[in-house]
Amino acid sequence: MSVNPQATKILSHWAATVPAQWAPSTLRIAEHSLEDTIAAMVAGAGDRVAASVRRGLGSGAGSVPVIGSTQGLCAPLSALANGTAAHARELDEMFFVAGSHFGCAVIPAILAQAWEIDASLDQVLDAIVVGSEVMARIGLAMNRAHFEKGWHGTQTIGVLAAAVACARLRGLDSDQTAHALSLAVSMAAGPKVQFGTDAKPMHAGLAAQGGVLAASLAAAGVTGSTVALEGPHGFGALYAGHTTADWSAATSVQSEALAIESHGFAFKLYPNCASTHRCLDALQSLVAEHGFAADEVARIETLVGRVNMVNLRHAEPPDAREAMFSMQYAVATLLRYGTVELADFTPQAVHDAETRRYMPIVEMRLDPKAESGTETATNLLPHTTVVTLKDGRRLERALQHAKGSLANPFSALERQAKFDQCTAGIAPAERLAQVRQILAAPQGIPVRRLLELLQFEAHVDDGERFRRTAGCRP
Repeated sequence: MSVNPQATKILSHWAATVPAQWAPSTLRIAEHSLEDTIAAMVAGAGDRVAASVRRGLGSGAGSVPVIGSTQGLCAPLSALANGTAAHARELDEMFFVAGSHFGCAVIPAILAQAWEIDASLDQVLDAIVVGSEVMARIGLAMNRAHFEKGWHGTQTIGVLAAAVACARLRGLDSDQTAHALSLAVSMAAGPKVQFGTDAKPMHAGLAAQGGVLAASLAAAGVTGSTVALEGPHGFGALYAGHTTADWSAATSVQSEALAIESHGFAFKLYPNCASTHRCLDALQSLVAEHGFAADEVARIETLVGRVNMVNLRHAEPPDAREAMFSMQYAVATLLRYGTVELADFTPQAVHDAETRRYMPIVEMRLDPKAESGTETATNLLPHTTVVTLKDGRRLERALQHAKGSLANPFSALERQAKFDQCTAGIAPAERLAQVRQILAAPQGIPVRRLLELLQFEAHVDDGERFRRTAGCRP
C-alpha cells in the first residue's frame, strides 16, 4: 500500500487552487519550455512519422491548428499530431526528476485546449508550471523502478500531467481535476519496446491527446476513482515495478520548492536519447582539452546507469530512428564531427562508412556504482567516459549534469542556435520572426495568434531538410 492514501486528492486540490502568482524566475523557465517545445514541433513536423499521423487522423473535424499543416483538427487530435511532431526528432527537453519528457507530452495538450477556449499565453505558462509540478510529484513517487521496468514515463506519467494542466487551464475545481487525473490513469501506457520505432514519438502525442480528453470528459461530468493513484489497484500499485510507490511526494507539494526551480528541465543539446548526453559532453571536453584526433583513439568506454542501458538498446542501428537510441552511433558521430546534430539522423548519415568505422571501438557498460541501486530521481549518478589513445594514454571524465540542465544551462547564444537549428529553412522565415517576438515577450498574447503563425505545409523527408552547422573536426 502507499505511504499516503490521499495522493490523488492532494495533487488535484493543489493544482486547482494554487494561486497563479509565480516568481519571475519560474515564468522564465516556463517560457523556455514553451519555446523549446515549439522549436521541436517545427523540427519534427516534416518527419514521415508526423506526416503519417496527420494523414491517419484524416480531417478530424476541427479548427485547432496542426504545426506543419494548413488543415486543423479537433483539439484531442491536434494534440496527438503536435505531440508526435515534438518528439519525432528527440531534441525536446528531459525532466529528470519525473523520469520523462515534459514539453512534448503536455504543452501540445495545453495549446490545443487553449485554442478552444481562446486563452492567453499567460494562462498557458501557468498551466505549464502546474502540470510540471504534478508530473514531478508522480515521478518522484514512482522513482526509478517504474522506468527500469520498461515504462516510458513520457506517456505513462505525461498523460497524467497533461490532464491536470488542461484542467487547470479550463478552471476546473478540485473534484473535477481529481476526476480528470483519474480518467487519465486509465489512458496511461507506453512500453519502451517501442524505442527506435515510429510508436515512440507517438507516445508523446498519445499523452497529449489523453490529457485533453480526460479534462474535457471531467468537465462534462464523467467521473473516476478518487484513489486512482494510490488505491490497491491504482497507478502506483500497477506501475511501480519492484518497489512501492511513495506518495509522500504528493503531501509535500504545498511546502517544497517547485521542481522546475529546484531540479529544472534538461534542455537537449543533441537530437538523440538523453541517456547519451553526459558521455557526449565528457568526450567533447576531453577532445577540447587534449586535442586528439579521431584516428588516434583506440577505444572509448562509457559507463551509465540501469535506465540508460534499457534506453540505449541499439548497438548497430539499421536506421535513423534506432540510431537515436545508440550510444555507439552517438559517440562515433561526435568523435568524427565534434558534435551531434539533426543532420546526423538521416539514412545516408546513419550508413556513412566513415562514421560506422568508429562504432566498434565504442563500448557501453553498466556503471558498478549503479548496481547498488543508489540512483534516485533526485540523485542521478555521473556518467563516465574513458578514452584510450593508441599511444597508451588513458583519459577519463565523469559528468553528472549535461549541457542544458539547471546546473549547466545554455547561454543565450546556445539557446538561439538550437532554435535556429530546429526551425531555419523549415517554417516561413517571415512567420518565424513574428514567432520569435511573441516567445520573447508572451505576456498578454492570445494563443491563437501564435498558433496561426505556425500553420504551414511542411516538406516531408527523412531528415534531409537539416544541414550541418559544423564541419568535420580536424
